[in-house]
Amino acid sequence: MLESERARSQACQRYLREVVTEEELFEGRDRIAAGLEGLYVRRLQLPEARERAEALRSVVEARETVLVEMAHDGQLPHLGIVRLVLKAHAIAAAAKEGLALYLVGDHYTADMRPENLYLGLPLRGVDADQVKNPLTVPVGRKQRHIPFRELPPPTARALDELERRSEAWLVNNATHASRKTSLPALKTRLRTQMELLRESARRTRSFGDWLMRVQACWFEELLGGFSPRLAILPMSGIVEWAPEILERIAEFDARLSWIKAEVSEAQRSRGETPYSTSQEIPGSFWIYCPTCRRRSRAKWDGEVFSGFCATCREGIEARWPEEAARVMPDIVAYELALFHTGVSGWVVGSRAPYHPVIEEASRALFGREMPPKFFLTTKPRFCGLGEPAVGNPRARLFRVLLEMEPEVVRKALDGSWESDPVLRSPFL
Repeated sequence: MLESERARSQACQRYLREVVTEEELFEGRDRIAAGLEGLYVRRLQLPEARERAEALRSVVEARETVLVEMAHDGQLPHLGIVRLVLKAHAIAAAAKEGLALYLVGDHYTADMRPENLYLGLPLRGVDADQVKNPLTVPVGRKQRHIPFRELPPPTARALDELERRSEAWLVNNATHASRKTSLPALKTRLRTQMELLRESARRTRSFGDWLMRVQACWFEELLGGFSPRLAILPMSGIVEWAPEILERIAEFDARLSWIKAEVSEAQRSRGETPYSTSQEIPGSFWIYCPTCRRRSRAKWDGEVFSGFCATCREGIEARWPEEAARVMPDIVAYELALFHTGVSGWVVGSRAPYHPVIEEASRALFGREMPPKFFLTTKPRFCGLGEPAVGNPRARLFRVLLEMEPEVVRKALDGSWESDPVLRSPFL
């Protein structure tokens, strides 16, 4: 355990004592805890799921538990995301009672970030993000606008074809690096990883749950087994965990729009990237069309969220909380609501323009400072077969595990917060 992680953990524990406990900010913790069995046992069908869910439930329910958040859009993660989760886990582990929450953006779509579906294999010196036709987990051209939580998991046929193409790329990369003797071991590792993807697809009913299950299995490998200090949860769960505070935030929508505008203007005046580049600040909630599943900004009238679907050319409504599944807060409203569950620390990978909006909104709307925020802006770099000579700063974990053992990957990512870890394949 690094001293810097102990110091961050102590800052989280102070926030728990001085803010969370003092103000009774435990809204939704009971619902998070109660939902763990349904998530781990029925939806993800993880090994020994019931025992894992029960162990996590007792940690979530305890008011002494320091919750450390790390949230990211749904994808097969690159090493930077993996390191963020591991560092959140380390901060939680440094507390007497601590739990890292890795919140996966299952409300994202393939259209929003196409690179999120990349498998991550390079090709003859070109990294996965730059190759002409990257190996991609398919969702179907007509379904790219549908949230991951509502899409089916990949089909066995699609994953089999992805494995066939991946094996051909392995051959090309090994030949390019003059390491053809490594092919038997690489092909064995590829089959192991693809079987994990297939098994997860067989056991889940949505693409979002598939992404969570795959990552849960990977993190168990990285951590040497199940850790009661890490819970993997869907971001969309916020509407079930904290409907009351979300409704309260919706009532603040006009003030929140004003805060967004004020912060954006201050950012522009300092020459920074503003939260919003438009003079018209939209509302803080999304509503999903029941027909096409596309989202639009929503207005709140005290009982109903309403919007207009530009594709179907019709108005749409969702009663709250009866139709909460068709509503999702934007990132500002999301974090403001999640903080009310007692989050006492937040690990982030960039200085995003929305951070100052959340900070100001927390002060203006709720009269408190938000939890301490810990920046981890370093970039792990992977040097492997087929990667550029300088390595790849966005190498995906799937790809790295084809050439490195999980415990070696974890140890390489465990270094100081200021270092840029370099992982080098033993096959080079």
